[in-house]
Amino acid sequence: MSALRKLARTTWLGRLLLIPFRLKIALGETLPAVGRALVWTLRSREHHNFTYALEPMNVRYLTAFVAVVTGQSHATIAGYVREIEEDAELRAHIISTSMRSEERYVNDPVAHYGRRIGWYAMVRAIKPRLCVETGTDKGLGTCVIAAALRRNAQEGCPGQVLGMDLNPNAGFLLQPPYSEFGRLVPGDSHASIRALAGPVDFFIHDSDHTPEHEAAEFDLIEPKLSPHALLLSDNAEVTDKLLLHALKTGREFLFFTEKPARHWARDCGIGVAFRPVK
Repeated sequence: MSALRKLARTTWLGRLLLIPFRLKIALGETLPAVGRALVWTLRSREHHNFTYALEPMNVRYLTAFVAVVTGQSHATIAGYVREIEEDAELRAHIISTSMRSEERYVNDPVAHYGRRIGWYAMVRAIKPRLCVETGTDKGLGTCVIAAALRRNAQEGCPGQVLGMDLNPNAGFLLQPPYSEFGRLVPGDSHASIRALAGPVDFFIHDSDHTPEHEAAEFDLIEPKLSPHALLLSDNAEVTDKLLLHALKTGREFLFFTEKPARHWARDCGIGVAFRPVK
């Protein structure tokens, strides 16, 4: 192989002879994802907002990421991560509610949180009084936040989450006891943000991911934020608007890329704009 590489550096024939080896490398990286996609196509009911677990190492990286953003110790955040992973009541609620829902034929009755584990840990760490999530869909993320707020309330730090969505039927997973800690706000997110009184401590953009819509959400929410609020973009790989907003407003910015376990999806992640806790 070393002789062939030397030949490839000096002749076109050598480069042509390397094509099978290069193709083997490329297919070795891409074919496993194709196989997972085929299995998913046959087994899953989902057609958008896909759910999956994260690889164990990726969860450890997410733990470290949240620790930096919130200024909490790694051990504290790791405890919050274990908390949601071991929350049998939340898991049972999501599965049973999914199975009873009118959306059951386009929804998998599983409790895979993906990067939403990071949402949960952040909410547990900063103890927000008001959380806002634009783009609720079935309400999985809303339930995750509500579960964190429920734990916070048990520790004497009550809070609420508002889930905003154009679809008035969104958020079917947000049922008791989790609906005690949140409610749905139907309508355009821009209008709903304008109507907020604030202050907002935790904001997640997960609605229309066009650059114009996302940037407008950040501009509208900015005057309603508390001093150390966290701003998240749930798909910050799509646009750079949260990074630009962070630079404009004097905040730090970090991005976490998730690695799903046994799933074809790749490259999604969390962008966070924050002011470090001193």
